[in-house]
Amino acid sequence: MSDSVEPARATSTGTSNLPRAALIIPVYNTGAVLRETLDSAQAQTYPNLVIVVVDDGSTDPLTCQLLDELTDSVTSHRADGTDLVLLRQPNRGLSAARNTGFAAAQGQGAEFVMPLDSDDLIGERYVARAVEVMLTDPEIAVVYARAELFGAASGEWQLPEFDWSTFLVHNLIYCSALFRAADWIEAGGFDERMRVGREDHDFLLKVLGRGGRVHQLKTVEFFYRIRPDSMNATLAQSRSDLIDVHSRIFRNNLSTYEAHAEDLFRFIFDQHDQIRDLQHRYAALERMRTSHPRLVAWAKSLRGAARRVLRR
Repeated sequence: MSDSVEPARATSTGTSNLPRAALIIPVYNTGAVLRETLDSAQAQTYPNLVIVVVDDGSTDPLTCQLLDELTDSVTSHRADGTDLVLLRQPNRGLSAARNTGFAAAQGQGAEFVMPLDSDDLIGERYVARAVEVMLTDPEIAVVYARAELFGAASGEWQLPEFDWSTFLVHNLIYCSALFRAADWIEAGGFDERMRVGREDHDFLLKVLGRGGRVHQLKTVEFFYRIRPDSMNATLAQSRSDLIDVHSRIFRNNLSTYEAHAEDLFRFIFDQHDQIRDLQHRYAALERMRTSHPRLVAWAKSLRGAARRVLRR
């Protein structure tokens, strides 16, 4: 595979006075679920949309076959102004694939861009509703929606409201949010050195650190697939990787952390107070655990037996 644009582009004759928006879909060996993601992208009601699919060096036959068939599929599915751009490059990681897609979207004249991972889904009006918000308020830099989980878990994803104190440490916004192409340029895109996760948190800090505001749609428009082998799940198991990526995030956004130093220390001391409260509440249980290990082991085995009975 070459490191250049593959001429797999389908353009319809529809026109729109609305600004151009782009969905960026990086793909790496997700052929088993990719069709669902593409269907949700193709079903968007927004009339001036380009879908940029970036194959990041996929090797499994199912993914490669689906991508080879992609152009004809989109051409027959939509005829109202949606374009498809298919790019192929050697495997360089998620950040690099998104950057490749955003550069192509810029070449297509996109004013707004939204990443979409190739195993997730979006509601058919997500792009339209997010762009409408952006057009009504130029100070809004990021628009995202309520979300639901599917796959290995289900139910609404209980996303806390955005606040800087928490956001400096934990990402509160999933990657499939809409932002302005101009902000992607100013932020320098995604950090391609971050290949194990949290690159979206770093990117959003760069965007929002410039002073823009966040808006959450009240409708459920994003559907996040839970997989045990996802990048986030794997990263959470490695303390050293977590320290490395958060250290890079901090160094990449020094001016933002300086501007929000009070928020950061408010979060740190709030956490400290919660830990001390828990230590006080459960001090007696902790003494029992250390003084009577056999009793604790027996209680755990009894709990396990009870759970097995309940599952039958």
